[in-house]
Amino acid sequence: MSWPIKLRAISFAVTIGVTLMESVMAAIPIGLALRYFNVASSARILEFLIILAASVSLSISIYSHVRPVRFSGRALRRGAA
Repeated sequence: MSWPIKLRAISFAVTIGVTLMESVMAAIPIGLALRYFNVASSARILEFLIILAASVSLSISIYSHVRPVRFSGRALRRGAA
């Protein structure tokens, strides 16, 4: 039995919110280190880290909400041989 679309949307929103927060918290020390060593300007580092945090968050959230592929017993036996 599958969840209603409203519950799926809420679950996805919560997952993306949590993973986005974790990504931002991990990106802060990276950004501070890059700025400390004068690798790039603050705006450039911020732009890079926003893209990085969003892509990591989306990849984790989407992967966790995609249903696994169901293989038939025949396909499993054929692959094991």
